[in-house]
Amino acid sequence: MDHMTLKQTLIGIFSIVVTLIVLYVADELFQSKQSLFTRYAEEVIADCADAPYKPSCYDEKIPKLMDRGLTMEEAFQVTALIQERDRDYFYCHVLGHNLSAKEAAKDLSKWTEVIARAPSGICSNGAIHGAFQERFRDEVLTGDELERVLPDIAVICEDSDQKDFTGLEQASCHHAIGHLLMYMTDADIHESTNACDRISEIIGKDYTQMCYEGSYMQIFQPLEPEDFALVENIAPVDSKAAERFCETFTNERRAACHRESWPQYRAAIMEDASALHSFCSLVPGEDSIRRCYNGMFYILAAQFNFDSQKIITLCNSVPDQYMGQCFANSASRFIETDYRLIDRAVALCDTAQVYGVGDRCYKELLFYSAFAFHEDSDAFVHLCEKLPEPWQTSCFNGDGSSVILNED
Repeated sequence: MDHMTLKQTLIGIFSIVVTLIVLYVADELFQSKQSLFTRYAEEVIADCADAPYKPSCYDEKIPKLMDRGLTMEEAFQVTALIQERDRDYFYCHVLGHNLSAKEAAKDLSKWTEVIARAPSGICSNGAIHGAFQERFRDEVLTGDELERVLPDIAVICEDSDQKDFTGLEQASCHHAIGHLLMYMTDADIHESTNACDRISEIIGKDYTQMCYEGSYMQIFQPLEPEDFALVENIAPVDSKAAERFCETFTNERRAACHRESWPQYRAAIMEDASALHSFCSLVPGEDSIRRCYNGMFYILAAQFNFDSQKIITLCNSVPDQYMGQCFANSASRFIETDYRLIDRAVALCDTAQVYGVGDRCYKELLFYSAFAFHEDSDAFVHLCEKLPEPWQTSCFNGDGSSVILNED
């Protein structure tokens, strides 16, 4: 072996050794991180073991881990480990708010980057919302000031170098804008919903429904002390007051207000499906009633903590024309909340098939294959594989993007 060949051989061996060392160190660091996350998860579970309502305890404890050096993404990894141990904690939307708000608070100039980093497929996309509210929590704009910033706000939910949004992420993002506008206008619901209209005009796409619902939800479902303080002078105190309040609006604003007022009727709706029908019938018009049922099936799936038997009982209690929609909306809520619930979503549609409304349910999941996921992503492939034929083939062919659900 000549000198040059020997030198090349030694360089090759050295490169392999360095690569192996780097891989070993990286693996050790990864394992160390995973061990740390597991330890944190076990710590939170132990701290909340005797809590009256464990999800609220988790919502409080997990963000505090970020004070010990975890990033938003790492806190979500700990959350996923807790969810593997406690299957009653898949709906953690409030936690998603809190984690992204805490991340944004580190440097408010980077709040749009936090939105781009917000993880999907966990905590019902709550992470998108928190960064919005943290940025504008203490900033009230006049009409002219708001008009000047609306073009910048409008494009936050559009694809960019920072993020390639799915349809579901965009819808959730515009819902978050609705919340945000209530802070920016000091809870002026008229100015907020007008801004929703302007944003849809600016981008040339109609996201007014999601934006309206975000603004009205801020009134009826405040979460933090500052949320309560924001709406204390306008929030209705009971169902009758909610009806009077919502009747001051017209058309889709009135319908969105009514849908978001559901917490005032929660006790009755949770107990009796006839109360759900009464609630949704308060706003006239078949389209408004259908949208109300759509939203309430979505909400009740989470309120029932994704208990399939309770959802099946509900769907068998509503008027026949809404049974298929009940199964379908509930199944899609499983997926929207956490991608790990795909199997249970499909299983719910399998049950719908037994009751003769399976096609409506599978059609919704076909729609969600394109609406919730990027094509060829792991979650997309997993959902398509779980669907029965002919839905599976349609899913892999990308037919979900052409589904129109309101034709039923």
